[in-house]
Amino acid sequence: MNKQEWDNSLLEHFAPKEGGLNLDLLMEMVAEVMETPVAAPENVLAEELPPSAMTLNWNSIPNIPVSEIGWSAMETRDGVEVPSAQRSQLAQFLSGIERGKDLSAKLEALSNFYKMDESVMASFEGGDMKQNIAKAMAYLVFFKTLTQILTQFNASSAGFSFESFLGVLLGGKQVPTGEGTIADLTDETGVPISLKLYKEGNLEVGGSFTDLSRDLRKPEFKNTMQYIAVTKTLSGEGMEQQGTLDWYRFNFNLENVYNIIAKSSKESRKNILLPKVFIATNGESVEGVPEKAASIPSAEEMENEFYDILTSIIAENEEIISQQSGGNFNLEDLKQSLDFAKSETLFVGNKIRGKDNMAVKGLVQSLKASALDTELSRDQVKDTAIYKAIVKAYGILAGRYKRDEQKARRQETLNEMYFYDGLSEEELLERSMTFYNAASPELKIRCLEYAYGYISNGHFNLTQGMVQKIAVLAGDRAAQLFPEGQSQVRIGQLEIGASNIQQVLNGLSGVLNQNIFQIFESLKVLTTNIQGYFAGGLSDDSKAKTAITAAEEIETKTADIADVEK
Repeated sequence: MNKQEWDNSLLEHFAPKEGGLNLDLLMEMVAEVMETPVAAPENVLAEELPPSAMTLNWNSIPNIPVSEIGWSAMETRDGVEVPSAQRSQLAQFLSGIERGKDLSAKLEALSNFYKMDESVMASFEGGDMKQNIAKAMAYLVFFKTLTQILTQFNASSAGFSFESFLGVLLGGKQVPTGEGTIADLTDETGVPISLKLYKEGNLEVGGSFTDLSRDLRKPEFKNTMQYIAVTKTLSGEGMEQQGTLDWYRFNFNLENVYNIIAKSSKESRKNILLPKVFIATNGESVEGVPEKAASIPSAEEMENEFYDILTSIIAENEEIISQQSGGNFNLEDLKQSLDFAKSETLFVGNKIRGKDNMAVKGLVQSLKASALDTELSRDQVKDTAIYKAIVKAYGILAGRYKRDEQKARRQETLNEMYFYDGLSEEELLERSMTFYNAASPELKIRCLEYAYGYISNGHFNLTQGMVQKIAVLAGDRAAQLFPEGQSQVRIGQLEIGASNIQQVLNGLSGVLNQNIFQIFESLKVLTTNIQGYFAGGLSDDSKAKTAITAAEEIETKTADIADVEK
């Protein structure tokens, strides 16, 4: 059967259209009627169509390809950012979830949908069928895609995909590496967000105090950095995993940052200490305070330096690296996966770049996610040229900042400026916090430029318990700690898991027209068999016949939905 015979077969099953009906017109018709993008097919070849009396299941939900890189990729054409196909598909589906509403409202609506209580069921029993279908699909695609992210990827890859996913849900986008900010993404209005995803009980909200300080001084960020922290409690293996996600959100700003950091982890508290001369002169003098430029650069600053070194080493080993990656090596993909400045798994200890060692496990995971075969063992990955290139590049970078004698002299100077008069650390913290809180906004910004954590590139840290009590830590500086309409740090809980979603589908079966799900099932059969037919050199007529039958099923069910609309 050739292409012309294929088109003729299709014509037997559809009413004539001007110019004839071929495969392209068929796909256009389906997309037009559904008013949503056609989901990409799964790599499963169905030999038979689902029965007409079908039970809705996981495969009935449209499948958006889960890719760590694809969703965030924004191609620029004529100065305009154009999202990837996957991102466009996901955005159109998720636009039906409380459009224009705040994240907390979206989470509440998602949670209510998941519970399928009487009020939710009632909302699907009346009204416009097409709108009900669109709403149900938006919510189901959300839960399926989120479940895939958290159950199919390792911690590093899941975190990166989660950033992309949340960026789409909030109408924003990811922040590329090397932008000089602690933010991972922005929402639709441009609010910068640092996102944390951890196992329940292990949450850490932390990072470079230098980068946080710099962001809080940016007028374009309105002197605020929002944190969204999510903890996951999952059980089971692979796609059988299920459990809950707990969501927390708060803002660091000029008013509350000192109060919060002053009650953070022990080493973290030192970040807010101010030099004696600075306090004594009301911020007028910083005589004797070492320039920040003499210290180890911040994580964001060091990231670009590291990639410059790595790029040079890769160029020297380009042929073998390309060979070992199967010809699929892409430096930009590797940078995104490594996430040098922000990754919580790439380093050990306090995760201070240039000082602490790289974590073998985190590096291996990043390479498997972006450059190497996922089936390779840990030792096999360590033996590759790209692994050795990264280790060598980091060794060169760290070596530039291991001037022990210079560091010792510098630390003596810092001690004289920030730890003085024999005062205890608590007394010094109280003195610095009192001075900062009484300062004008302009002076607060200057304080952040000369705080101990900024000058010494300190690392701040809040444990899960601290995050849960963030309002207590902020104390009398809790104004605008939460976005408008939010009264507590915890903003919601969601359940995920394929088996849990099946319960939702069971509830929908009684109130939604099953034709919509059968259309998607048939569309998968159509596209996979078309691919198989042409890939096989137009020789397997059974695939062509199966695809034609699927096309006929699509037409019938689409017409049924149109009849409901009438």
